[in-house]
Amino acid sequence: MHPDEVLVGRQDLTRFVGQLFQARGLSAKDADDQAAILVRTDVRGIFSHGTRMAPKYLDAIRDGHIKANPQPKTERETAAMALIDAGRGIGHLAARDAMNVAIEKARQVGVAMVNVKGSHHCGAVSMYTLQAQEAGMIGFATTNTGGASVAPYGGRTGALANNPVSWAFPSEGDFPIVIDMAAGVSAWQRIETMRIYGETLPDDWCWDKEGNPTTDPALGFTMRAAGGTRGSGLALAAALLTGALSGGDFPSRRERANPVADSEHTFLAVSVEHFVDMPHFYGEVAESIRALHATKPEQGFTEVLAPGELEWRRETAWSKDGLPLHKDHLQILAAAADPLNVPVVW
Repeated sequence: MHPDEVLVGRQDLTRFVGQLFQARGLSAKDADDQAAILVRTDVRGIFSHGTRMAPKYLDAIRDGHIKANPQPKTERETAAMALIDAGRGIGHLAARDAMNVAIEKARQVGVAMVNVKGSHHCGAVSMYTLQAQEAGMIGFATTNTGGASVAPYGGRTGALANNPVSWAFPSEGDFPIVIDMAAGVSAWQRIETMRIYGETLPDDWCWDKEGNPTTDPALGFTMRAAGGTRGSGLALAAALLTGALSGGDFPSRRERANPVADSEHTFLAVSVEHFVDMPHFYGEVAESIRALHATKPEQGFTEVLAPGELEWRRETAWSKDGLPLHKDHLQILAAAADPLNVPVVW
């Protein structure tokens, strides 16, 4: 464990974060669900999108940019799709509800897609593909949020957003396969994590505001797309599938880090048993994991893991032993708790 980290129990942290959101006006259930999503994000090791983001959401509720008790409405719907206006509610709960709608529709028709508009930042989208996986389905999720912060392939100024993409596949084994990645070379909040830990960026990740390459996480302003043309294409597809298809704006029309701007999300649920017998599917998932594990590791690696396996290991261990949170992370949460009269738990 890093010397600047403190172990905090999962249940204690979840209770604490739930109290923060309840103090900002969310119902007890919504506050608890919001906390559970953020803490699970941390427990899986995605600190960039977990409880460290809570103060930003709390401030947005206080300032009226997020509604604590929105009135979402379904604008368009068929047996296999829906378009939901989240009413400027908090993005995580809008995402939770939308994926649940997709799952229920997929039970009936096999495949269902739900788009959300009028929402806010929804954190790590793997939290919602895991919902589908836990229902025995394949899940897909992406989101259109933020302004133009990623350069297209061949460019050096922003035109695309750093949209994430996640897939999750159910398994009979210990863990599901979960793919969760950003269209850029990194999540922006991961770069903030690197700043907190005093790390430097690889020299080919970011440019500063003047268009110069930088290794300073505090100066990164425009990011390269992951894998060149591949990340650039993913970002474009996510913006069109999610933003354009929901009636939202392309990233080039948005201001960066503007809490007033809407976010859009896309959720897809696929009922495996509509396509194939579950034992066959589970068998092939198991074979895919076996094949990856059987691969000879290259230099610098001791083993080959399947996507989602490392996060599962963290969740298993840290749920029991506590989460290692950086002291700066805890200071941010303590500062948010003070005006809300919520006592810290560490």
